Amino acid sequence: ERDFRARLQQTGREQRDAVAETLRLKYAPKLATLQERLRRAQQMVERQKAEADQQKIGTIVSLGATLVGAFLGRKAISATTISKASTAIRSAGRIVKESQDIAQAGETVEAVQAALNDLNARFQEEVDAAQAKLGADNETLETVDVALKKSNVNVKLVSLVWAPHWKTASRDAQPAW
Repeated sequence: ERDFRARLQQTGREQRDAVAETLRLKYAPKLATLQERLRRAQQMVERQKAEADQQKIGTIVSLGATLVGAFLGRKAISATTISKASTAIRSAGRIVKESQDIAQAGETVEAVQAALNDLNARFQEEVDAAQAKLGADNETLETVDVALKKSNVNVKLVSLVWAPHWKTASRDAQPAW
């Protein structure tokens, strides 16, 4: 019974592996698509962060130049100083927009990651269901006695085997033919 159960378990593992491979092939295109979307979304987050950093640096430089020009220039308040200050303030407004773009790109990454996790969970559920269905441990074995009859015995080959007699006097002895 132990040997039979071992063969059943081996067969069950082979069938489960075949089902898992079939499921992998089924889910492969969807998985590849979601992974590509995740990669692009992560690239977008990085691009938005880089743009936001550039915008911040540009705004700080513009604001600093305006303040230095206002304090070191001939007139503290002139049309040029006011124009530069308004440009710096508009640039600060763009920083807020860039931070919103980063947040939106991050939400996209989270949404794609959630879809990827959901797909992996569905795949694992199907593999687990197939494993439970194909498990040999769930099988109940019944012992059936089969009565032998002469009419059911079929002899196909009769063989005669001759084994030579070996001398036991020494280990290096040759067989006596």
